[in-house]
Amino acid sequence: MIINTYKTYLKKLTRISLILFLIIITFSTGFSQSKKKINSQIHLLEKEISYTNELLKETQKSKDVSLVQLKLLDQQIKKQERLLKNLRQEVQLVDQQINDKQLLVSQKEKELKSLKDEYATMIMYSQKNLNQYDRMMFVFASKDFNQAFKRVKYFEQYSSYRKKQVQIIEQKQDSLHTSITKLSHLKEGKESLRKKEEDEITKINKKKITQERGLRDLKGQEKKLQKDLKKKNSQKNKLKKEIEKILAAEAKKAKEFNMTPDQIQLSKNFDDNKGKLPWPVAKGVVYSSFGEHAHPVLKGIKIRNDGIDIVTNENSNARSVFDGEVRSIISVPGSANFAVLVKHGQFFSLYSNLEEVYVKPGDQLKVKQNIGKIAKDPEDKTTKLQFQIWKSTSKLNPVHWLAK
Repeated sequence: MIINTYKTYLKKLTRISLILFLIIITFSTGFSQSKKKINSQIHLLEKEISYTNELLKETQKSKDVSLVQLKLLDQQIKKQERLLKNLRQEVQLVDQQINDKQLLVSQKEKELKSLKDEYATMIMYSQKNLNQYDRMMFVFASKDFNQAFKRVKYFEQYSSYRKKQVQIIEQKQDSLHTSITKLSHLKEGKESLRKKEEDEITKINKKKITQERGLRDLKGQEKKLQKDLKKKNSQKNKLKKEIEKILAAEAKKAKEFNMTPDQIQLSKNFDDNKGKLPWPVAKGVVYSSFGEHAHPVLKGIKIRNDGIDIVTNENSNARSVFDGEVRSIISVPGSANFAVLVKHGQFFSLYSNLEEVYVKPGDQLKVKQNIGKIAKDPEDKTTKLQFQIWKSTSKLNPVHWLAK
């Protein structure tokens, strides 16, 4: 009777535990996937922030604050704010995990207490009833051999069952201890995340102060900025006219002569790789995006960018984003630098601000092949590549074509 009652209790307890476990494991799986995604984003942002810091150190070698430095600083702040947001999301997930784990620990403590109470009741009952007479006499008092055998087996089964219950209690204790340890680790992890969150807030605030100071310094140099902008716009416009002239000639030639099957396939392959093209540098940060933007300092002034400007490490090379043919090497007006135009069927890629060129017109390039060494600006100490993509005579946003 005792054994049957105890078995019924255990089955009920097991069903409750199983339901609770399934609920928690379902939520835990979702949390695990979300946490993995957030951790991946945090890791990527930390790498990007670290690299941008590296580039910012290069700009700090210049005595004066530069527009590039401010733009990199602005990007750094935005990335750290995104990192902070991800850290806060991870803290929320850990909080939920802690709540779930506390619920599980509480349930296991209740189970263990119930098992111990029931076991104690079983022992007391057996001692009270079985000690009233000698077990041997109980066996010898059997009517026949079969009954005696059954009574002996009952004592053996009862003893075995008690041992198994002791093992179950020990397993429950071990499981509870493991859960408590995991809960402790989760709480420690949460504290670590909180500390990291506070550190990021401090870093963001410091960078914002540096940014505001830099903006004030540049606002005091409006005349110089206007002069520099006028010079750069003149260079850009001259280069743009030269590129448009070359592309117009290429478009005219394409109308007069049909593309070869190889050129048609190359165009298709290039088009199919939209969003997958490798970057024109091994490592870099976009500091000026495609299109028209307000000048960060000069009010009412718009800046037009036909491509993207990428800041990279000193002594870096520009590399081809796809297989193609070098069509032209252009001298950048007003400087000693060059631009290289590469044809990919109907598409063209332009690599500008090279101080040294490794290729010549007519060369067949492979994807990621080095084209030339990117020039370093003597004033702001940054190494910048101007990169453009065209389809015939139409400008395209390179960000949409490069791999994320």
